[in-house]
Amino acid sequence: MQKKLIAIIVLLVGTVIFFIFQNSSLKNENLTLMEQNEQLKKEDVNEADTNEQAKEVANDFINGYFNYKDKPVKQEVESYATNEALEQLQFDDVEGLDEVYGDTAIEKIQSSVESLSLYEGQSLDDRVEFVAIFDNRIEVNDVSSVTMSSMTLEIIVEEDQWKVADFTFTQQ
Repeated sequence: MQKKLIAIIVLLVGTVIFFIFQNSSLKNENLTLMEQNEQLKKEDVNEADTNEQAKEVANDFINGYFNYKDKPVKQEVESYATNEALEQLQFDDVEGLDEVYGDTAIEKIQSSVESLSLYEGQSLDDRVEFVAIFDNRIEVNDVSSVTMSSMTLEIIVEEDQWKVADFTFTQQ
């Protein structure tokens, strides 16, 4: 009987010691997971901040190019675009107006962006894609028209700054 009692006590003490070690191990694992979770939260915030910076560049690029009087101004967009993207833009007199207005003398041209919405597409550490939808109000000789416009912008990191590297543009 005494042997059974000693065996039960040894078994109980062994079980208690086992649970104490298990509890300690689980606490350590829980702390490690909590630290990893905090680190991931910080990374998510950094990525959100980074993509927010890229979104601001997209916004400033579109407003800089499409808000003008007479013709687009290169200085308004060159800090937001790579040289390759700048080559795709037209900064001389607005092309194609002769076809639309024929012999009418063009005295005044004004363009503005209205209702700009930006939607984030694919994203990597150094590249973000945005789709922009906006109304482009164009006023020629005090005659105004509004055209729905869309752009897909590829924004990359160049020299530690976000810049528009490529874009496609359509108006309806």
